[in-house]
Amino acid sequence: MLVFLSVIRLNTLRSAVQATKNAIALGIMASALSIQSFSQEFQAKRESDRVDLMQAGKLITSYHFKSGTKPILWPLMGPDNVRMSREYPMVPDSTNEAHDHPHHRSLWMTFGEVNDVDFWAEGKNHGEVVHSEIVKTAQSATSASVEARHLWQTLEAKPFLQELCKYTVSGTPDERIIDCEYILKHVDPASKEPIHFGDTKEGMFAIRVPETMKVDKASGHILNSSGLTDGKTWGKPADWVDYAGKATIDAKQEHGIAILIHPQSFGRTGYWHVRTYGLFAHNPIGVKHFLEVNPDTTKKEGGYMLPPGQSVHMLYRVVLHRNAWTQTVGDEHYQVFAKSSPQLK
Repeated sequence: MLVFLSVIRLNTLRSAVQATKNAIALGIMASALSIQSFSQEFQAKRESDRVDLMQAGKLITSYHFKSGTKPILWPLMGPDNVRMSREYPMVPDSTNEAHDHPHHRSLWMTFGEVNDVDFWAEGKNHGEVVHSEIVKTAQSATSASVEARHLWQTLEAKPFLQELCKYTVSGTPDERIIDCEYILKHVDPASKEPIHFGDTKEGMFAIRVPETMKVDKASGHILNSSGLTDGKTWGKPADWVDYAGKATIDAKQEHGIAILIHPQSFGRTGYWHVRTYGLFAHNPIGVKHFLEVNPDTTKKEGGYMLPPGQSVHMLYRVVLHRNAWTQTVGDEHYQVFAKSSPQLK
């Protein structure tokens, strides 16, 4: 009888040990699957004409190699999966929005006068920013990015400026973040000629907001880091500017687009070319067109000569969010951004 009971206890013990081993194995497998799923939360997916930057399988934005005369980011997908830039001219027959300024393409970076060539507008005698290669893409649990090279050239295909750029998406479904970083330098390292950037308001880092978000005859409102609002923000320096309103005609929830300029960015004290009709741009170089609203400035002329062998480095953060920012919210976001470091070398 005692032997029988001992056998039963031994079998029970063996069963318990095996059950424990099975549980541990299942736990390890579940953890591995969880880690794998988590590590793939952000994705950078290469296509023939673009790179899609995604979170949990949902598109945040696409880096398009060419739209008009330049690479762009489009669309800009914010919280609640709303589209947060104008659709025209990427969608030629878009409805319920103005079909003006066809060079205003979602999110872009160009300038109105470089070596006497206009890269801001499009058409005859204007320059072109040409995508030349994808340097690399990256993805992780916390972000996805694309790094690319561009050539700034005349329509006769004569390049004189090269650009290295990086777009990194991060954040959460409730608040999308797109960091936009650029390095510009002479296309010929051995050149002894400087690159001239003219004194113009037309530039440089820009977004065209949705039609229903603009201030003019719509729901929009603008706030900058100095507390100025709407039309008073045009031509003023600021650490950040927030442009908010309804992203669609029937929207019940307001959304906003904030642009922050990093304290180490070239021309960080430059003026904001932010218009109540929907253009949202920072200009690190131009001065003369903004003097009327900055009568006390000691700098009366703009423009910039990029010396041979040197470069300019710019870093902006775009935050797509719900509701309009307050001064406190904007300042808190800026303090976080200011503690980050540029990534490109």
